[in-house]
Amino acid sequence: MVDLEGAPRILITTALDEDHLDTILGTYPDIEFRARIDRESAVEDDFSPHILLCDRLSAEDLERYPDLKWIQIRSAGVDHLPLDMIERRGIQLTNGKGAHGIPVAETALAMMFAFASGLPALVRAADRRDWIGRTVARSRFELDGQTLLVIGLGDLGATLARKARGLGMRVLGCDREPKPDLKALQGFVTVDQLDQALPQAHHVALCLPLTEDTQGIMSADRINRMRVGAYFYNVGRGLTVDHMALAAALTNGRLAGAGLDVTDPEPIPQDHPLWTLPNVLLTQHVGGASPYNAERITDLFTQNLHRFLQGVQLLNLVDPRRGY
Repeated sequence: MVDLEGAPRILITTALDEDHLDTILGTYPDIEFRARIDRESAVEDDFSPHILLCDRLSAEDLERYPDLKWIQIRSAGVDHLPLDMIERRGIQLTNGKGAHGIPVAETALAMMFAFASGLPALVRAADRRDWIGRTVARSRFELDGQTLLVIGLGDLGATLARKARGLGMRVLGCDREPKPDLKALQGFVTVDQLDQALPQAHHVALCLPLTEDTQGIMSADRINRMRVGAYFYNVGRGLTVDHMALAAALTNGRLAGAGLDVTDPEPIPQDHPLWTLPNVLLTQHVGGASPYNAERITDLFTQNLHRFLQGVQLLNLVDPRRGY
């Protein structure tokens, strides 16, 4: 059992259904819980938790919780948290890895299918009542047999790689080090070898967290190294991409299309060219949303809570210095 002053206290400030809260409360009836979906009311409460389950957390929030020992964040990314302060106080941080891989991967695949089948042009034509079927038919293609390069092989990227391989795509992976357990890959390159892999891919999917190493990783130079006529997707973090360079490549025909679940900033300015380019799909950072998110987070939190109370290493531990 972890050595705490008094009975363990848990504060939940992320939206969970009543049955999910009941699962946690029923599993640990002797622990003192507070659930405050309204984040502001949680800050004003004099309840000082040892454990926090949340969507977001500011430095000001953290100062109000002097007894905090562990933060379970709902998202996979942690770049929006006061990581320096978390590290300085020695607070354990775990993320929501595993809760979002399926919907994010399916969002990326939906974008690929949309481009392959000509759906963006057909939907716009339907709004105009314009019959363009013959024109679209000449531009359609099949994903089967095409090459997908997945950059970042965490939960999101690995799930996308497995699903794309199941569709008959040739899947290449890129990460800091090899992933021998990921059998879906038919080729692997390290980040240092990324420039050599980009020209091989018909589709490039960025599935990275935001860290010092990944910020701006898809620079203008790398965008221009991609295969002419390729498609680009970002389901990780907006700051990993040079959006003006991407817009230029989409405008001049270097790239055939882009599907962006994330941008920088969010939303992008009203006059940004990405809004109006016909070969761009903007899904407004909803790619990770799923009716099963809360259930998965509840299961993860319950497992980690048992581990925390037993003094066992937590699942999905994040190194605040690295950001993952």
